[in-house]
Amino acid sequence: MKLSTISRYGYRAVIELAKRGNKGAVSLKEIARAQNIPYRYLENIMARLVAGGIVESARGRGGGFKLKKDPDKLTIFDVINTLENTLTPLPCIDDKNTCERFETCGARDFLEEAYLAFVNVLKSHTIKEAAEKEKQKIKEILEKKEV
Repeated sequence: MKLSTISRYGYRAVIELAKRGNKGAVSLKEIARAQNIPYRYLENIMARLVAGGIVESARGRGGGFKLKKDPDKLTIFDVINTLENTLTPLPCIDDKNTCERFETCGARDFLEEAYLAFVNVLKSHTIKEAAEKEKQKIKEILEKKEV
């Protein structure tokens, strides 16, 4: 199961907002710079995250983006599922009518099991956890550079 670039950039943007906490809206430019995401690409992603109820936007001076939900209640799955059309590795996992071999396929059950495990991991970790982990990893790298 490979995530699209939209999803990878999208969860990175949401993690960046979580790292900033309740310090107000964060500009698109700041998010793009902090996460090394192309600005033009990020515009589209943030619009999708707004439409999906993950983030909210504010216009004007001091405007930008902030999380609409508590990062402790927002899972990585919530973000990725908002940005992906589907996460399933096979169409028949969503709809058995898409394949004439649905009943006899030997690989389908295993791929569905892998898909469900993947989804369960994404659902079991919050954006807050991911933001804290990212902060910790950055701190460790900076400490190593100081030595």
